[in-house]
Amino acid sequence: MEKPYLMERMTWPDVQEAFERTSVVVVPTGSTEQHGPHMPLGTDFLTAAEIAKRLAEQAEVIVTPTISIGYAKYHTDFYGTLSVSEETLTSALIEICEDLLKYGTTHIIFVNGHGGNLNSIQRCGAFLRERQIPVAVANYWNLTQVVNPEWMAIGHADYIETSLVMAVDESLVQLDKANIPEMKNLTDAIELDSPHEARFEGGDLLVNLVTADFTDSGDMLEYSLTSGDDYDTPPTAASKEIGDTLMDGIADYLARFVEEFRTVELPSFDQLGPVSR
Repeated sequence: MEKPYLMERMTWPDVQEAFERTSVVVVPTGSTEQHGPHMPLGTDFLTAAEIAKRLAEQAEVIVTPTISIGYAKYHTDFYGTLSVSEETLTSALIEICEDLLKYGTTHIIFVNGHGGNLNSIQRCGAFLRERQIPVAVANYWNLTQVVNPEWMAIGHADYIETSLVMAVDESLVQLDKANIPEMKNLTDAIELDSPHEARFEGGDLLVNLVTADFTDSGDMLEYSLTSGDDYDTPPTAASKEIGDTLMDGIADYLARFVEEFRTVELPSFDQLGPVSR
């Protein structure tokens, strides 16, 4: 491709011409939230935006401007975090997608950098399914292993996230302030994996906490991300080289996915199930 289709850098006639060439749209979503003492508040949306940009350099897709504020209310005990409600985010995504459909979009891929957005994205996906629009969600932390199985996301502001931000702009990372998170538990017997997940006597339970309930610094391990045993890899193990390799590898993987995904056609609801008969 001569240049990627990034809507924020295009005129409306440019966008019209792009839609004549492709109907696959990528929507990067992220968050503005604390990422410990060494990472910028824009970590999640900067990462999503860069992966989407690199994807557009390899595949014929149209990339919307990045949704930079998501649902992150559980982080707002730390300065700078901004959040909208899940309902507001859902409405915004649906209304944005309504405009995209008007221009001829047939397939939508969310490149997502923040787990708190998932409920809203899934609800938007249900809205789009009713309109026969296939939707896929690419969470970067679920794709690192397709690039290198040894590079597994292990937490919030971990070495993987740190590397990805370094690939965007090394000056945004303050490695001298990084540390291995010290996690607090709810009790001696109730261990916490995240603000939403706890373990007790071999069982997994959901809890309703905020980040400050179990980390004083904001960074944290998230054991549910990986079944690996090495939870001691410090953020200082991060590098721009790891970040660039991951960014390019994930973009390459998604470019292959796009070519397969664009062939998907969904039937209307009245063609499905007992109700249609």
